Amino acid sequence: MNLAVPGRPFCRPSLRDRLRFGAAGLALLAVLAAGMAVYGLARTRSLAADAMAAQRRADGYAAHSAQVNDWMLGWLMSDVARAGYKRDPAPVLQTLQDLDGLVAEDLALAPDARERARRAAQLGTLARLRGLFLQLQAAMEKGPPGSRTTEAAIAFYGAQAPVLAAGQAEQEMRRRDAALDRMDDLSRPMSWAAVGIGILAPLVLIGLYMAVLRPLFVRLDHATRGAEGLALGQLPPEARGHDELGLMFARMRQMARRLDRRRRHLAQDYARLETIVEERTRALSAANARLARVDATRRRLFADVGHELRTPLTVIMGEAELAAGHPDPQVRAAFDTVRNRAERLFRRIEDLLRIARSESGQLELTRGPVELAATVALARSDLAPVMKRAGVTVTSDLPPLVLAGDGDWLRQVFSGFLENAAKYAGRGAAVRISARAEGSRAVIEIADDGPGLVAAEKARIFERFGRTSGASDGFGVGLALAHWIVTSLGGELVALESGKGLRLRMSLPLWEEG
Repeated sequence: MNLAVPGRPFCRPSLRDRLRFGAAGLALLAVLAAGMAVYGLARTRSLAADAMAAQRRADGYAAHSAQVNDWMLGWLMSDVARAGYKRDPAPVLQTLQDLDGLVAEDLALAPDARERARRAAQLGTLARLRGLFLQLQAAMEKGPPGSRTTEAAIAFYGAQAPVLAAGQAEQEMRRRDAALDRMDDLSRPMSWAAVGIGILAPLVLIGLYMAVLRPLFVRLDHATRGAEGLALGQLPPEARGHDELGLMFARMRQMARRLDRRRRHLAQDYARLETIVEERTRALSAANARLARVDATRRRLFADVGHELRTPLTVIMGEAELAAGHPDPQVRAAFDTVRNRAERLFRRIEDLLRIARSESGQLELTRGPVELAATVALARSDLAPVMKRAGVTVTSDLPPLVLAGDGDWLRQVFSGFLENAAKYAGRGAAVRISARAEGSRAVIEIADDGPGLVAAEKARIFERFGRTSGASDGFGVGLALAHWIVTSLGGELVALESGKGLRLRMSLPLWEEG
């Protein structure tokens, strides 16, 4: 807050001080209104709870009187008496027990010792009512209806119990009415206070506007009209001053000058960046061109190698077929072996060309019916020498399932699984292939009892060129290619958790006719 300085006129409070005073006034009004609301709600809730509790106790006394009347009518009805029927006193005793609970709750909420002693008197009244009823019950059970003993007991009970119950109920009704009256008394001052706060709050807002916001808007309007000069670090005289707003405009002028200097430096840096980007773009274009030539050469090499290998293999298979009619069994067996090995080598060359086309984006998978057992048997035949050298045995439990997919590529998938087991499962390991149908899909599991993989390596087995720590050969494309083939055919391939070894689960759609 600005104070008077000797020799100088009294300074008006700054914008910050005026805004602080106005905000403090509004905050005080808000706190006052909130406090009144909290107090009023709490007090109203307490009085309403007292009124409702008194009403429940009054209703309890009325319910007790009604239950006693019903019980007495059951005894006095002659037809029922001759039948030997006795009225059950349990409902009457239950009403007294309910009243005990209500009185105990009221006693626990007593604000002081005097009020607690006054409310405890109800317990004596309830004890007297229970005693009178038990005396009446005993007298009614001893004498028959209409006897002097019964009539005397009823008269004695009627002279005392109804008076006690009615008096206690009337007292509870007075407590209820008193609580409701206090609620009415509380609402009047709360209403006047709310009206006062409602009138005072707009007045404080008007004062805040006249003292702070209106002068601020006037000066901002002058600054807006001189916005072009503000960009050049100049301001109209109306926008200047020695308060917070004037200081802000002075700093804006300084910032405008600094921004102008930075703008010039940015333009120079942008020109240098364009030159660097242009040089890097030319270098990247040249590198892409070299990569394109290398890729074209690689594809041409695969095609040439495949052509050069398939031509002599075709001749070998043809000659082996011609020798199938040789009269010597040993010669026929030898040529059968040559033909089988040539056919397997031919499939390997086809697989190599398929892999080359898949990496270049030219692969097209076919879809047709594929017998699962036959495909697995063909893959086992291809890998039989490899599995024998590795000392790994393979067993399969396959139902007659027909898959929807590409038979050659699915054979390559199972060959990749078996080759992976031959490399990493270890000598003496066993591989088991099982399958089952689940709805319109076939679920196939391949598991070995080798050393398995750690969690970090299991997450990378389907990555292309991803190899485990124990891998010594190969490029790491077998399982990655299998994962790509399965997903391309609409299936799913995942590695499952197992106690030992590697366990893979593959899901593929079943073939449906039409």
